[in-house]
Amino acid sequence: MKIAICDKEEECIEDIERHLNQYFSQHNLYLELFKFSNSTDILSSSKSFDIAILGIEVDEINGIEIGKELQKTKPGTALIYVTEYDRYLDDALDLGVIRFFTKPIESDRFFRGLDFAIEKIDNAEIKFYLYDEAKGLATVNCTDIIYIEICGRKTMVVTKKNKYTSKESIKFWHDKLNKSYFEFPHKSFIINTNYITYYDRGRIILDEKYDIPIAYSKRAEFKQKFFELLSNK
Repeated sequence: MKIAICDKEEECIEDIERHLNQYFSQHNLYLELFKFSNSTDILSSSKSFDIAILGIEVDEINGIEIGKELQKTKPGTALIYVTEYDRYLDDALDLGVIRFFTKPIESDRFFRGLDFAIEKIDNAEIKFYLYDEAKGLATVNCTDIIYIEICGRKTMVVTKKNKYTSKESIKFWHDKLNKSYFEFPHKSFIINTNYITYYDRGRIILDEKYDIPIAYSKRAEFKQKFFELLSNK
């Protein structure tokens, strides 16, 4: 799971990091952490985040405004706020914030908030237009998607129950599928690593039946990520 922390106080960042390391170690989950001390760096980052944990008084752009921008540029990012002040609570709730914590962090409550955030992320739904306009919109849960493949000017969405032909581009899916369990072994494919049933240097089998190639330029990177996944299961 990819989590960003942004706060002007190094002590607060370190405290949140300690809590995250404890939580993810206890739950045997993979954590990729990004730390920022100002609004410019987090908003210009090319990384996608599953969760952003934000302070309120960061710099000239406060945490509420940072959250608004993240929701535009990195849709699907769950927001958690940690602050010494509760006067921003209403603004935070307007953003659909997962949790709002006051400093110092109370461990049990913080861990319960992470439980809720991770559950919400894993249950996220994506709506997309089908290629045949007469069929309108389709809705799928992220966790049900096995892989996405480019098919000409279209994309094919393969889930546990159905295959959909989507009007959306692969870029749409790259932007939407920013969960930590999605990887890109090839420019034409996005895969859900939870469905890997076989792996070798040049290919992956998903759900015991879908054969997906690994691009030559991606093999070393994917090998590292694959063994990271194994060690965190």
